[in-house]
Amino acid sequence: MIDLADIPWETSSHYEYSIQTDYSKQKQIKEQAYRMMDKLEGWCSRTKAMVLMDIIFNHRPKVVVEVGVYGGKSLIPVAYALKSLGEGIVYGIDPWKITDSVVGFDGANYDWWGMLDHEMIYKGFIKKVREFQLGQYVKVIRSTSAEAPPIYDIDLIHIDGNHSEDSAYFDVQKWVPLVRDGGIIIFDDVDWATTRNAVSWLDEHCYRVTTFQGDNVWGLWIKK
Repeated sequence: MIDLADIPWETSSHYEYSIQTDYSKQKQIKEQAYRMMDKLEGWCSRTKAMVLMDIIFNHRPKVVVEVGVYGGKSLIPVAYALKSLGEGIVYGIDPWKITDSVVGFDGANYDWWGMLDHEMIYKGFIKKVREFQLGQYVKVIRSTSAEAPPIYDIDLIHIDGNHSEDSAYFDVQKWVPLVRDGGIIIFDDVDWATTRNAVSWLDEHCYRVTTFQGDNVWGLWIKK
């Protein structure tokens, strides 16, 4: 077992770490997951998927939660890594509804989310879960973050839901207390003005390990 604190989390260093320490099976799993990602809607980079899968391989979490699933581009690699270990489940929380996606937004963001065919995105995601034979490791909760039932003793959570100021702040306040001590929190788009309060709350209540910069900026914390 490799301690999370021993991993050099800067993006380039993480690539080197992964290359040096991955078993051939893990490399094959990652490559297959990347091919799956190419068939999915969403914005998760391969770097982010790699970090998520490395956390799965090294820490073998039993309870994983993702708030904000969209097309499953980050959830599917997590589920595939869990499947490779034969244990664990990832709960995907997303309402897949226009009325919830546009909350707190105006202008271009409101227009973009308001025109999106949410039902098509949802059905496409479910189809891929079945196609990739991941149903045993994925539990879909079609609900807003606020209405979703609490999930206790979370080992790893990825918060990437509605990025409006109120929604982002609500998500960290609701879900992070349900993470076990020493559990891992990943929060997306930490550089947005609307996520500033949520990030400050995380910094106050958790230990920030690092921030990744690539296609977007996201952070990784440890629950105190």
